Amino acid sequence: MGRKIPPFAAIRAFEALARHGNLQAAGDELGISASAISHQVKSLESHVGTKLLIKSDNRLRVTKAGSNLAAELRDILDRLEAALLEVSVARKTGRISINLFPSLADLWMVPLLARFAEQHPEISVTLVTSPEKVDLSGSDIDLAIQYGVEPFSAEKSFPLIQETISPVCSSAFLTRRGPITQASDLLSRPLIYCASAPDEWRIWMEKNDVPLGDVRHWLEVDTRSAALRAAEQHMGIAIGRRPFVDLALARGALVQIFQQPMPTGMTYFLVTPTRSWSVRNVRTFSTWLVAASKAENPFLSIEPVD
Repeated sequence: MGRKIPPFAAIRAFEALARHGNLQAAGDELGISASAISHQVKSLESHVGTKLLIKSDNRLRVTKAGSNLAAELRDILDRLEAALLEVSVARKTGRISINLFPSLADLWMVPLLARFAEQHPEISVTLVTSPEKVDLSGSDIDLAIQYGVEPFSAEKSFPLIQETISPVCSSAFLTRRGPITQASDLLSRPLIYCASAPDEWRIWMEKNDVPLGDVRHWLEVDTRSAALRAAEQHMGIAIGRRPFVDLALARGALVQIFQQPMPTGMTYFLVTPTRSWSVRNVRTFSTWLVAASKAENPFLSIEPVD
């Protein structure tokens, strides 16, 4: 007697729709139209004999039965994908994919990968950079670096680095402009403002009992990379955030003006869905990255590139 299982297309369509809550987004993920998603879900409802989604206030809402089914299907699909990945010919080539912020890739991950490649030349890495959060469910990304008080997705997560901030500049800048002995001295120096973190100077100044006021010496840039590179070119003082600033500090391109960096309460996490954790190369990279992030300075063995 055959299995009483509805068409696989209907299962995938419902799981994607329950996760996204939007016909178009589910269709985009699966490469089919929104109307095709709707048709497949109706087919699944006919098979199970109950409503899985209802329309309320012009929005699709998952019923209790639908929510329970979606959770079970997500687990089943993850385990199915993991089993297929384990025997996949493509996986045997050793390639893994990692999602992270563009500036984090530029300033931290790419330099770290130089060391990883020396130790594990059999594993190839694809970096998928994005300024937005990526939902690992339904994607083909193996790992992600997430930023927050706690990870926001995936079944497995590992804390990497607790974020701190501290003013940084080049040694040449201090030589030219004179020493800085207290926080208020910063107000008379050119400060570098990063639009991607507009409140960081105010937060740091308030923590050090200095009213920021009307600073007339801003250089404004829109990325963390640009802010730190401007500081390296002796143009002013930037807020150095871990782990973005780690390589510049290791190479001596930048120095911390004050000895004690300020914790922000935020953490960078390495996260991976269950489907990817079954792949040996993913586990190898994860173990390596966690260990590297805990090292006092993982960049000391990396030679500067001219």
